[in-house]
Amino acid sequence: MIAIYRKIENIWFGWPQKLRFLLVGGFNTLVSYFLFVGLELLVNYNIALFLTYLLCINLSIFTMRYYVFRAKGSIAAQYCKAVGTYIGMILVNYIALWIMIDECQLSTWLAQAIFTILSTTIIYLLHKNINFSK
Repeated sequence: MIAIYRKIENIWFGWPQKLRFLLVGGFNTLVSYFLFVGLELLVNYNIALFLTYLLCINLSIFTMRYYVFRAKGSIAAQYCKAVGTYIGMILVNYIALWIMIDECQLSTWLAQAIFTILSTTIIYLLHKNINFSK
C-alpha cells in the first residue's frame, strides 16, 4: 500500500506547482464554498463566513504546505504566517461581500463565488512567496 502511495506521490510531484495549486486549491475551495453555502442557509452570511474560515483554514494550510509547495522548515512559523494571510483575506472578504451583497444587491452565493475566483491568484502568491517559501 505504501509503495502504491509513493508511486502516486511521485507522479503528483512531477506536475507543475501551479497545476497542483489549482487542483488542491480547487478541492479546498469546493469544501469551503459548499460549507459556506450550507451555513448561510442557517445563519447570517457574516457568521457563515467566519465559521467557514475557522473550519477550513487548517485544511488549506496543511494541504497547500505539503501537496503544493512541499515546504520544509518550521511548521509553526509557516502556520502562523499562513493564519495571518487568512486573517487578512477574511477581512478583505467581509468588505467585498458587504459591497457586493449590501450595496450591489448580488446574491450571497454569487458574491462569495466571485470573491473566491478573484482571490485565488492573491492566495497563491502569498503562499508561494511568504508562507511556504524556502
